[in-house]
Amino acid sequence: MRKNTAVFGFLLLISLPAFAQDAPLWLTKRGLVYPPEQYVAGIGEGGTAEEARTRAVAQISQFFQTKVGDTRALLYTYNDAMGIARGAAENTRVSQNTVISSEAEFFGVEFADLYRDKTGVYHALAYIDRAEAGKKYDARIQANALALRELLKRYENTPNPRSAIPKLVEARRLAVVTANYADMAVLLNSDTRSGYVFLPAIVTSFDNSIEANKKRLTATISLNDESARTIALKTAEILRRDGFLLADSGGVYTVFINFQANESETKNYHTVEPVLDITMEAQDGTPLVTYRKKYPLFRHPESREEALKRAFRNIEQDLGGEFTRSVRGIEW
Repeated sequence: MRKNTAVFGFLLLISLPAFAQDAPLWLTKRGLVYPPEQYVAGIGEGGTAEEARTRAVAQISQFFQTKVGDTRALLYTYNDAMGIARGAAENTRVSQNTVISSEAEFFGVEFADLYRDKTGVYHALAYIDRAEAGKKYDARIQANALALRELLKRYENTPNPRSAIPKLVEARRLAVVTANYADMAVLLNSDTRSGYVFLPAIVTSFDNSIEANKKRLTATISLNDESARTIALKTAEILRRDGFLLADSGGVYTVFINFQANESETKNYHTVEPVLDITMEAQDGTPLVTYRKKYPLFRHPESREEALKRAFRNIEQDLGGEFTRSVRGIEW
């Protein structure tokens, strides 16, 4: 009987769950196990192991939020921007910077062993080794900086500013998010600050390049007949939608709009038979777009103005098709 009791007690002992053990030192005296000068640590608890780990990472994110704001939004932007770098930069270091799947990976987080207490609650400790994480941060930052320089060189003197501007805008996002990531690196190791002083200058370079390319897309509209102002407004809308900036004078391109109403009047109708010529020229007189169309008769029994309104409505619809395609088809 005594032997059986001993066996039962042994089986009971080895079958006790982990939560019967004493709480680990990292839970009771975290600073001793993970001194703050070497680690950034956070503890989370929850009904499941995953929930506890998620909350531990959330604690770590608070360490960075005072400097870079919403870390989750920063992660999304970082992944989005990295897609730009991988697609445009011709070097292997950038291609190795793949999508980051979680905030934990973004921060360089590691996890200690889980602990489950007597009530069944899970406790998880997440930590960043400042020195080791700093190396990961630096590798990403330097690879991004290399990609950004390539992108800037590629697009700042492109012959096609219209296609370059959106790429420069997206690349600027990568520059900004890389600078934010560098701020995180400095929070981990303040002595790395001097290694990232060049990043704000890269952001400024993209700003300057974007503005320079926009100026290369300025257009001025010259209209021969103020009664056709609605045609000029529609033309301006199409140009803006395609990346051009409108200037009252001195544009790199001039859009000449020549409208002829060709009016006539009979006993019963006011009639217009419009002819529209639109030519877009570079400063040296080279035509980029030539659009000419003779429209059918538009009649109205009461007034010339109403006949013109009908004509203008038709012309605006037409410009939205054929003329728009001509603008988008410009060969630079």
